[in-house]
Amino acid sequence: MGLAIQVSDVAKTYPSSAGDFVALDGLSLGIADGEFVAVVGRSGSGKTTLLNLLAGIDRPTSGTVWVAGADLGTLSESGLAAWRGRNVGLVFQFFQLLPTLTVVENVMLPMDFAKTIPVSERRDQAQNLLERVGVGDQADKLPSTLSGGQQQRAAIARALANNPPLLLADEPTGNLDSGPRRPGVVRRPECRRADHRGGDS
Repeated sequence: MGLAIQVSDVAKTYPSSAGDFVALDGLSLGIADGEFVAVVGRSGSGKTTLLNLLAGIDRPTSGTVWVAGADLGTLSESGLAAWRGRNVGLVFQFFQLLPTLTVVENVMLPMDFAKTIPVSERRDQAQNLLERVGVGDQADKLPSTLSGGQQQRAAIARALANNPPLLLADEPTGNLDSGPRRPGVVRRPECRRADHRGGDS
């Protein structure tokens, strides 16, 4: 089984008035195709920083990040955006749904950018994803009319819009409504579980 992610000796520092803040220091890891990995650590331990590096949203201070067959350090900003649209689904901690678009339009948006799904099929694809996460009846509403849990389910559907090989989620169930969670879970049968429990990096 090949590696979907390979991170080699990565460091990430942020300048601050008190001196450089080290978010990641000498991190190396490999994640195989099909693995389902949870990164666990206390607040400030670098979890979100790692996700941003894997998604090509941020760049490491040093080290290399290979994801889905690409050395992210060699790609331009426009190249990263195109690569991300084809290869990565992102679930943000706080939804990041566009408030002026309906829920189904939010789910269709990654399809419009990546252009990997024919225009005539995008609405049906988006509706199907919303049904899978249990909010199909909210498709034509604006995000502001949905509960926090419903918005997070819509965000999960949006992340799956282009059927990406890699799904990155930052605390994806933290805002889900209490009660039965089953309708909000989208399982991929080829995934197998592996917990990577992290400390300070």
